[in-house]
Amino acid sequence: MKCARVVFLSLLVGVGCEFLKRSNIALEPSEQALPELPPKKTAPEVYVLGVFAPGSFLLGLGAVVLLRYYERHNPSSDMEIVERQPENLDEDVYGAGIATLVRDSFSLVDGKGDIFLRVSRLSSSIVLMIFVISLQIFVILQMQSLVASRAVTEIRQIYGRYEFVMYGAEMTHVYLTPNGFPRGADKQYFDPANFGRLTEDEQSSACRIPFSQPQLLLPILFIWTLTVVADLRRCGDLFVRLILATPTITSMRDAVVESDGECEIIVGLTRSIKVLLMSTCVLPRYFINVYLLWLGCRWLAATPSFGDLLLNAVALEFILLLKDTLYAGVVPDRNKRATQNTLIQPWQKTEPANYRVFLSSFLLILVTCAWVLYYVYKFQAVLPDYKWDVAQVCASYVKAITSGKSR
Repeated sequence: MKCARVVFLSLLVGVGCEFLKRSNIALEPSEQALPELPPKKTAPEVYVLGVFAPGSFLLGLGAVVLLRYYERHNPSSDMEIVERQPENLDEDVYGAGIATLVRDSFSLVDGKGDIFLRVSRLSSSIVLMIFVISLQIFVILQMQSLVASRAVTEIRQIYGRYEFVMYGAEMTHVYLTPNGFPRGADKQYFDPANFGRLTEDEQSSACRIPFSQPQLLLPILFIWTLTVVADLRRCGDLFVRLILATPTITSMRDAVVESDGECEIIVGLTRSIKVLLMSTCVLPRYFINVYLLWLGCRWLAATPSFGDLLLNAVALEFILLLKDTLYAGVVPDRNKRATQNTLIQPWQKTEPANYRVFLSSFLLILVTCAWVLYYVYKFQAVLPDYKWDVAQVCASYVKAITSGKSR
C-alpha cells in the first residue's frame, strides 16, 4: 500500500511538471515573466466629443445663468453703469449667413422684394455655411488619418526604441503599452550610458521629441489653445446674444427694426430661426473647435522636429480661418455691407463696474494654462506612460546642436 502511494505521488508530480512545461510557466525563480499589460483605455477622442465638449458647454451656460441671476438680485451701487448699444456681427461666413437669414426671412414675411431673388440669396448663404462646416470636417478627418496618425506612429517608434535600449535592451526590463511599444519597468535598469548604443539618427530623433523640451512644447500648445479658445469665446458670445438674450417671437415680421442709414437691429427671432442658427452656426462650430483643439495638440505633441513644431502651429490656424477666407473671397459686396449693417443686441443692456466685467476675461488665461498642463501631463495619448527620461540624457546633445558643434 505504501509503495502504491509513492508510485501515485510520483506520477502526479510528473504529470504536473509536464503540464507546467507545456504551459510555458517558469519553474526557476530566475525566470521572470513580463509585466502584465495595463488595461486598455477608452480612446481620448471619445472623451473629447462625449464628455469634454458637452460638459464645457453646459458649464459655460450654467456660469452665464448664475452670473445673470446674481447680478439681477444684487444690483451694483456703483454709479459707473454703461448703457450698451447693439453691436455688429462678426465679418465672416457665419456673420454673413446670420445677416442674410434674418434680413431675407423678414423681407419674405413682409412681402418685400422678389421672392425668388430672396430665396436664392438665403439658400446660397445657408449652403455656404454648410460648405464651410463640411470642408473643415473633411480637412480635420484627413489630417487625423494621414498626418497626425503617421506622426504619432513615428514618434512612438522613436521613443519605444529609446526606452528599450536605455533599459538594457532586455525584455525583462520593460513592459509593452497597449499600442505594443516598450516602456521601462523599473528605474533601476535605466542607464544613461546606453545612449551611446543608439545610432546617430536614433539619438537625433529621440532628442527631438517635443516632450523632451517642455519649455518649448508648453508655450506653443498655450498659443494654439488660446487661438481656439478665442474662437470658442466668439461662438459662445453669439449663442448668448442670439439664442438667450434675443427675445423669442412668433413671426419674423417683428424681428428687425430699422436704424440709422442701412443699419437694421435684430430685436427678436422665431423659435424655428433659433433652431436653424443653432444647427448651422453655433453647435457645428463649437464641436469643430473643441475637436480641432484636441487634434492640434496631438499633432504638435507628435511632431519630431522643433522647427516643424513651430511651422505646424502656424499651419493649424488656417482651418479656423476658412470662414474668414471664404467670406473675403466669395461673399458678394452687398452681402458684406448687409453683414456690417446688421446689429444684434448685447447680452445685457447695462454693464456695471464690477469684478466680473473688469477681470472675468482674464480667467481664460488660467483655463488655457490648465488645459495645456492637463493635456501634457495627464490626458495626452501620443506617448502613453511617458517616463520623462529624455531631457537629462539629451542635454549635452541639444547643447551641441544649438551651439553649432554637433557632428
